[in-house]
Amino acid sequence: MFNSQKFFRFKKKSIRVINIMKKDYKAYFGGIIIISILISAIFAPILAPADPYKTNVRKRLEGPSLKNLLGTDSLGRDILSRLIYAARPAVLVSFGGIILSVIIGIVLGLLAAYLGGIVENIILFLFDVIRAFPPIILILVLLSIVGPSLLSVIVILGITIMPRYGRVVRAETLSEKEEDFVEAARSLGADNSRIIFKHILPNIFASVLVLSGMDMASMIMWEAGLSFLGLGLQPPLSSWGVMLQESYQYIQTAPLMIVWPALAIMITMFGFSTFAESLRVALNPKLNQEV
Repeated sequence: MFNSQKFFRFKKKSIRVINIMKKDYKAYFGGIIIISILISAIFAPILAPADPYKTNVRKRLEGPSLKNLLGTDSLGRDILSRLIYAARPAVLVSFGGIILSVIIGIVLGLLAAYLGGIVENIILFLFDVIRAFPPIILILVLLSIVGPSLLSVIVILGITIMPRYGRVVRAETLSEKEEDFVEAARSLGADNSRIIFKHILPNIFASVLVLSGMDMASMIMWEAGLSFLGLGLQPPLSSWGVMLQESYQYIQTAPLMIVWPALAIMITMFGFSTFAESLRVALNPKLNQEV
């Protein structure tokens, strides 16, 4: 049934958050960068000036020109086109990994906090086991077992950071379940599923949203680093990490070749980080007074 009171409260809160972010320059910088990356990923075939996989050894390692604005790589491929196409795996890994970790973390965190007892102990033990390994070691071991691919990178990165969301959701749920409105809903006969999804989850989702925005930048860095090591996307697929790997051996003869993917990674991480910081301030009543 449509609840007009909840809808108007949600609408009022959303408008307040948007108005606060409008006053923060970081939201504009981050938002423009994120939108640009998404547009590049979605419309890569339209935006790319050339085929990113077409080789021309006679034009290898050329500098910027009118035909090739950022130059060509070691196989004569257009660098700008490869940069644009490389936004696709960056977006897929960052959003895919975050969505997977958020879904699993929310489910396990809610179950741990709301059910308690042996269920909570088992879930917390699972979190501790995953967090006991240094992330880089765990990721490298798992990728060496299942093999490098885009799907395996998304799943392994999502599982690796999942305990962060699970623990945040558990802590928030433990606090929310003791609030008066939850007790009132329970006294009126609401079952556990209704209390969780209608009363608790909407109140803890802001924390998860901010954390996921900050982790987007980390996901992009992980994808580039794993591809650079040969454990992520494999050539000839276009990835910023693959481009770094291919250009590393030409750093003295064609230094610009390694600069462009490095700049793309840096700018993208900066965009996600600044937008997430602006969102964190807007959603926190104690901090948004500073904006």
